[in-house]
Amino acid sequence: MRAARYQARSGPVAPLVFGAVLLVVAGATLGTVHHASARRAEERMAVVAPRPLLVVELARNQGAHGPEDAELALWNASGVALGRDVERFVGASLAEIPARAYAAWVLPAQEGLSAEDFAALESYLALGGGVVLTGRTGRDAPGRGTLAKLFPGARFAEPGPGPTRLRVVGPGALVAGLAPGHELEVGAPGRALAASPSDALGWDGDTGGAGLLGLYRGAPVAWLGLAPSHIGDADAARRLAANALRFALREPVLDLRAWPEGRPCAVLVDAPGAASAKDEQDAKSCRLSASEADAGAASAELRKLARNGCRFAAVPAQGRALPELLDVGGAAFVAIPEGHARRSARGSALMRELLAGYEKAERLGGVYSLRADARWRAAKGRDRLYTRVGDELRARGAWFADAAELADWWSARAGVRAELEVVARDRVRVRFANPGSAEARGVTARVYLPDGAATAQLVAGPALRSAPLLRISADHTWIEVVERSLDPGAEVSYTIRF
Repeated sequence: MRAARYQARSGPVAPLVFGAVLLVVAGATLGTVHHASARRAEERMAVVAPRPLLVVELARNQGAHGPEDAELALWNASGVALGRDVERFVGASLAEIPARAYAAWVLPAQEGLSAEDFAALESYLALGGGVVLTGRTGRDAPGRGTLAKLFPGARFAEPGPGPTRLRVVGPGALVAGLAPGHELEVGAPGRALAASPSDALGWDGDTGGAGLLGLYRGAPVAWLGLAPSHIGDADAARRLAANALRFALREPVLDLRAWPEGRPCAVLVDAPGAASAKDEQDAKSCRLSASEADAGAASAELRKLARNGCRFAAVPAQGRALPELLDVGGAAFVAIPEGHARRSARGSALMRELLAGYEKAERLGGVYSLRADARWRAAKGRDRLYTRVGDELRARGAWFADAAELADWWSARAGVRAELEVVARDRVRVRFANPGSAEARGVTARVYLPDGAATAQLVAGPALRSAPLLRISADHTWIEVVERSLDPGAEVSYTIRF
């Protein structure tokens, strides 16, 4: 057995760019999230220093099918960034590891795991440990593989030669800090796997999931379908690795929802009374083609729209889930993705198409449009059908906004910052700050809790203010804090017991 040790260094809180949030008052997927070190919190409380992380490399897995140096370095750096000491184990069997000495194990690309190894892993998890696995770990084990045992009900297969991108396909602790619909280029998937059913992170082209979180007999288990070092976006790779480690360490993870009051989706509608020819012409003029939208602030057409008074523009959805905030000549400009039903659709076919489009947008937490040309909508009974669909989506909790309202919200929410601090094993402190110049109403922060939450109660907060709205999920895996109104320049914090 051989072990190397990497020590954590003290330093400022490391920022995690915000992702999606779902609470009760408002959120966006532009903003900043900070996670204060759980280790520093425990030290302030005079608690025993946390146990280190262990990165495992079995001798039989070294070589072509084992972890690359870049992946090992990423896990070491990610553990240190979380305030943990990191040790590396090189040996013949997991049974050689003193299980109680480590808070979590990382098994990167450990394809060959014996029955003895899995028994040792089970014993370690039963003692309160957590584990992160990557790629085809345990794939070469005889009989039912390690991943199939740890994630019962999931099926694993090779993603095929095609997928070279990952996509955030839903909310979850693993993708906290990444925007819904965000795509990640993968240089070379290597010996990767895809899982079915998919979770919050998927391979491009609906070929399966690229990451899973779960509990195995009460112990946290995280899996990434590839080495995160193969992801082209280094910041996103570090974020995924950190989120997986936090889950295995049973540490809370903070995420910001995209829409006010934690609404699951934004529905774009025409402004009230916008039926005049001028209103319709204005709506048509503030539009960008897909290619111009891809050019961002460098687009000549976008700058022309801004000069003509447009503060926002509709752009073809084409894989986009969320609006994009652009700086055009020092002014904020919002590009809003908008897709439409087929003009040939009508009757029950149109109803199915509208609901299917919304459900896809809801899974991503993005934008869905119910805007349509007035004459087309009025023909063949479509107007009544659109009204019925709108009533259904309101009942599902969607946030309805016209383009100006949506752009105002997105601009205000973009600057909001949130920070999570672990105060004790059963309580956290959530801070909101709004350094911008506009009020942000309904900012929502979701806190994922690997060990679950029994309740959600406010312990302390600012005096002479209305209390935030608290919410707990039906499965008790997350709590949400909704700040009803965050004024420009304001900063507030709440301590929540769970």
